[in-house]
Parts: sequence; structure tokens; C-alpha cells
Amino acid sequence: MAASFKPAMALEMKRHPCGIIYTKDFALYLRQKERAESSRHPGELLSLEYVRCAEGEQAGASWWYLDWVSQMVAPMGQQYRIENTPVFIHRQTKSGLKNRLLHFVDGQVVVKR
Repeated sequence: MAASFKPAMALEMKRHPCGIIYTKDFALYLRQKERAESSRHPGELLSLEYVRCAEGEQAGASWWYLDWVSQMVAPMGQQYRIENTPVFIHRQTKSGLKNRLLHFVDGQVVVKR
């Protein structure tokens, strides 16, 4: 008997005007995190950071993290909305995420090339 083939579900991707590519699942993750934690962070917004090591022992390795930053120190030109969630994305993070996809699956954020 032939093995059944299950095609992978297509991801619903969006390109933000700032250039970031993300899935609906990632946008939902951001919204849920913002709703769950924003009351403990008045006057702050989520800050998305992405670092990719270019040289040395860890060349090619990358890290992402999400934290809170004061709206007063986050330049207005780097404050965006992913869906309806306000988020600060530093220009170096935007550059590092160029041609990469932000996705949320199995309880974690994944950055795909």
C-alpha cells in the first residue's frame, strides 16, 4: 500500500511596509504577548531585536528577543504596528531580518531564511 502524502499547510505571509516578512501566527503571538503584559509596562512598547553574528567563533549564529522599551526612547520613525500591535524595530534589526520570515509555531518564534 502506498504511503499517503500530506501537503504542508501554506503559511499566510505578509510583508510589512518596513520590509519585515511575518506570518499571521507571528502577528497573533505579538498581540497576545502585548495584551498579557502591557499592563505591567505602562508607557512602553514591545521591542523586537534580531542579531546575526558575522564573524568569530559564532559566525552565522543568530538570536532574536522581544522585550519592552520606553516609547520616549524609541524613535518615532522606528515604531511600527504589526497588525494592530505597536512594536519598536531598530533599523539594524530590520536589516538583519531582510529576506527572512518571522513565524510562530509549537510555542516558539522561528526565523526562517
